[in-house]
Amino acid sequence: MADEKLFKGGVSVLDGAFLLKVAKDRLSAYLIPVEQDGEFAEIDSFDAAKVNAVLVEYEIIHGLLPKPVVRDDNFVDVAKGMPPVKGENARVKMHVKPSMVRSPKQKEAKRDTVDFRELGSIVNVNAGQLLLEKIPLTDGTPGKDVFGITIPSKPGKDIALKGGPGVKVSEDGRKVVSTLDGKFLMADGKPSVFDSHVVKGDLDLSVGNIAFCGKSLTISGDVLPGFKIRSKGNVTVQKNINNAEILTHGKLMVNGSIVGEEVLLRSKGDMIVGFVENGPVLETLGSLTVKDFMVQGKVKTGGDLIAVKGNGTIVGGTYVVGGSVYVKNLGSDGEVVTEVSVGINPGLEVRRKKLDEELAIWPERLNQTIKNIGALEAMKKAEGDNMPPEKLALLKKMTSVMPKLMDRVNMLSEAEKKLQEEMEQLTDECVYVYETLFAGVTVKIGGIARLFTMEEDGVVIQFEKKTRQIHIRKLQDEERAHIEKMM
Repeated sequence: MADEKLFKGGVSVLDGAFLLKVAKDRLSAYLIPVEQDGEFAEIDSFDAAKVNAVLVEYEIIHGLLPKPVVRDDNFVDVAKGMPPVKGENARVKMHVKPSMVRSPKQKEAKRDTVDFRELGSIVNVNAGQLLLEKIPLTDGTPGKDVFGITIPSKPGKDIALKGGPGVKVSEDGRKVVSTLDGKFLMADGKPSVFDSHVVKGDLDLSVGNIAFCGKSLTISGDVLPGFKIRSKGNVTVQKNINNAEILTHGKLMVNGSIVGEEVLLRSKGDMIVGFVENGPVLETLGSLTVKDFMVQGKVKTGGDLIAVKGNGTIVGGTYVVGGSVYVKNLGSDGEVVTEVSVGINPGLEVRRKKLDEELAIWPERLNQTIKNIGALEAMKKAEGDNMPPEKLALLKKMTSVMPKLMDRVNMLSEAEKKLQEEMEQLTDECVYVYETLFAGVTVKIGGIARLFTMEEDGVVIQFEKKTRQIHIRKLQDEERAHIEKMM
């Protein structure tokens, strides 16, 4: 056990020339010169071995300095312990950082231009994505005093990860993972993911363009000119859209007006709009419902086009409809050019185009191969063993390729037949006009077009397969009742 005097007044050593003392924290041992006959001894007068022998005598065995060090206060350090190192606190590593960017983004690299519509206000994450994890605390490193006794270290402070809605904390408490597609943010200090997003007010420069991967996005005001929305889920615009762009994998509902030639609306789900004018483009794989009227629209739908609510009027523009058309009034007194094609499935049209391209290549390639084989066979018969080796190799190659070409052509023929059957079924789609069909309207069904030059009331426009003509007839009672249910 260490002599208590070492920690208080010190112990006289080296013939009384010094006092040996140990710091209270036991991490250093030092010599204090003692005046003798009006002088102080110098440590250099003692060799290191003699000094170390004194230290060992008092059980100071760790951190002995190879050479004593004189301090500014003339005390002489002879041993230094190793202090403990405190452990690091547990900390959070963010794999996805919630965006706090509110300044405009640079539009092009290395150019002094910015896009004031790109504010990056939403951080999108996917289900199963790692958001953050805890880096565990460390225990620290123990120290050792000048007596060789271990000094325990203090571990760092721990933290507990907590999750909000839309996330899951792993069983070991070290990781936070998203449980759904949506926006990532810190809500009340907790990592959270929400699959809905609401813009309270207009989509303008204070909000910026939006890209959202959640289930529902709502704009409570207008979408102003030049702004863009990209959404994986459903989109609702409570007011108006003016020369803006919205692309969504879900449904799209616009309660107000859609105005401007620069409007582009695309949805994979159904689309419901208030009223439309001045040439916007609307494309949907589902059905399109107009709650009032549409003027000069440019429309493509995979399903029905329904305009029987409110004014229920479609005037001017082009309408390519995969299903049927249900409308109160089609066209206008001014005989505005209005073109409607029904039974046009966009997916089938793409298949038709691709099939036509292949049919223009493979049958001709097969015919040419058959001709070449015939010519080479005739050459072989005429020349026998004198036929050039490269010609024999070419004949062998073409003979092996021909069955594959035949299979390809047969497959295309079957695909063409099946596609034709599917397209024939689409000729059952009709145009149902509840009130008035005006002159100036052109309707196309089954590849046949008809321009109507007379005004008609309460009619159905349909395709007659036997005659391959477009006919018009009066609405039947059950058809009228079906339309009235849509109103």
